[in-house]
Amino acid sequence: MILALRLRVALACLITLSAASFAKSAAAYPWMIRHEYTACIQCHVDPDGAGLLTEYGRAQGETLLRTQYTKSAADEEPGRVKDFLWGAFKAPDWLLLGGSIRPALLMVHIPGQGTVTTPLLMEGDLRVGIRAGGFRASASAGVISTSGSLASIVGPVVSREHWAGYAWDDDAFMVRAGRMNLPFGLRLLEHPLWVRARETTQTDIDDGQQHGAAFDYTGGRFRGSIMGIAGNYQISPDAFRQRGYSGYLEMSPTSRLAVGVSSLVTYAEKDLNLGVPDVRELHGGFVRASPVKALVILAEGDAMINTTKPSSVSSVGFVSMLQADVEPIQGVHLIATGETLSPGGLAPKSSFGAWASVQWFFLPHADIRFDFTYRSMAEGNQLIPVQSYLLQTHIYL
Repeated sequence: MILALRLRVALACLITLSAASFAKSAAAYPWMIRHEYTACIQCHVDPDGAGLLTEYGRAQGETLLRTQYTKSAADEEPGRVKDFLWGAFKAPDWLLLGGSIRPALLMVHIPGQGTVTTPLLMEGDLRVGIRAGGFRASASAGVISTSGSLASIVGPVVSREHWAGYAWDDDAFMVRAGRMNLPFGLRLLEHPLWVRARETTQTDIDDGQQHGAAFDYTGGRFRGSIMGIAGNYQISPDAFRQRGYSGYLEMSPTSRLAVGVSSLVTYAEKDLNLGVPDVRELHGGFVRASPVKALVILAEGDAMINTTKPSSVSSVGFVSMLQADVEPIQGVHLIATGETLSPGGLAPKSSFGAWASVQWFFLPHADIRFDFTYRSMAEGNQLIPVQSYLLQTHIYL
């Protein structure tokens, strides 16, 4: 019964790639390793990446991300890219301001059920941060075009992150508490991927954040984070809240190679997907590699273990992804992604997915992206093909 419910939930939530599932949070680009950035703390307030940018990160977004038609705008007008609203507002050195607007058009086709086309406001967030001495803080608030997000404050009004902490030794160490992204695996923009999705690992950067406390380390060839999870206090009742830990450790033997391991264990009195008491475990590894500057390979594989109570019956599944990002000219990315999902238990078949994507950073702090996704989803002994097309634009302030 539980396994059948798991499959029905996976089918209903994953293959439709609903409007809510594509509401993205702040950009996370693990392919920055092609520029020999193995860590994230230089460009982001969050030491694990994504979210609010530092002044340095905003400048690098102009220098390294977008297509350079002529002389770099970062050289012509430095304040234009380092300050909020392309230099329209100069904040004090201790105050960081940011934001993202991401409208999109999503089309989903399921054989026998027709095609659904939906216009979306996937993201409309403003962000603020503080870097004063060792004190660090970050918060976001915004709206999306759908309700029901696990980041919701009221309806479509969301706050994905709000935390405060203290850093020392030139940001090598940081402790913080609040609502934060879970430290686990690759921090990917494509959060509907099965390695990140709400219906599988629940480690996305859209609304998968949890309240808790974390310790972060970034130094030399190593970086890592461990978080004690107290639950998501933006949902209720308390029975739905997961409690436990999540963490990762990554090593960079060279400036263009990073390998890591991740682990997560939580318990909820009523699992959001299964509706019963559940111990949820994730254990896996990931790789970021850039053999040549034009190519970045990202890979991740995770075991998923669910132990339902009081029967203590365990279901062991596996989820994986492999992505190649090619940048033939600066700012233009051709991306191919493959993924697998084996839910475990009595599920006789595995699901497979393939993504073909093009992303172009065409103006200062602006990009456009198109994704075609094909998924062969297992339902019993059947494989159901699902196609989706997503066109989105993104402007970060």
